[in-house]
Amino acid sequence: MALTLKGRLVESLDHMQICKDLQSDMTYHEVAEKHGCSKGTVHRIVNHYDMMKYKKNRITDQSVHGKRRGWACGRPTAKYKGAYPNGFLKRLDKLLGITEEDKVLHLFSGSIGGRENEDTMDIQKDHNPTFVADARETFPMGDNTYDVLISDPPYDCEEESNAKVVKIHYSNPLWETEPVRPYSWMNEAVRVTKEGGYICVLHHLTYKTPKNCVREMMVSVTCGPNTRVRILSIFRKMTKEEVIAAEKETQLVREIKNAIESTN
Repeated sequence: MALTLKGRLVESLDHMQICKDLQSDMTYHEVAEKHGCSKGTVHRIVNHYDMMKYKKNRITDQSVHGKRRGWACGRPTAKYKGAYPNGFLKRLDKLLGITEEDKVLHLFSGSIGGRENEDTMDIQKDHNPTFVADARETFPMGDNTYDVLISDPPYDCEEESNAKVVKIHYSNPLWETEPVRPYSWMNEAVRVTKEGGYICVLHHLTYKTPKNCVREMMVSVTCGPNTRVRILSIFRKMTKEEVIAAEKETQLVREIKNAIESTN
């Protein structure tokens, strides 16, 4: 996912020729070799112009009526509790077009094997996160820092004896920490995400759309028999222009409503 095309190397390349080459029989690797750059750079350029070679699974190619889907992932295989479902991150990479050049932050997560270039933030220092911090407080990074923010908040389920009531404790039994309530971290998550960037939430709840964001997709995530379904809510942070346009539209709707009510 490329939100901008800044950088000395990127600006020096022939963008249109790269797009044309990729739409031919050439592979990403062959195009990168021809133009003297990395496959990630080719990916950024063609994604910017919406000229990806394979586009069917990208979030920007989904229709309004096709933004709900389901993923069957494997059970987590990491040694620590609360890890992502097996295969989840690869599917998300493909959906959002995440490359090594994108700035990514994982909330409530320690170190993640094979993704050492991405930042993690967790209150548990034993998991060796990039930032040891409480997500309910101010994040230790500046505004508009990340292209993608992925959040898998801690929670734990307990069934009553009659099996009709499910209690979600939001981290107490699992981590022995103060509860991390839904939405308690969301304002900060939006703040540190770049305009046009994505905020992804994996949770039992279907999260409501944060302020100044739009909902892009919902994905049901299962890990096999006798496991609970979780919902991946994907939001996109609006640009300043989009926010202004949305505010004008809201004001116009309000004025029309008031005018109608005044004539009744």
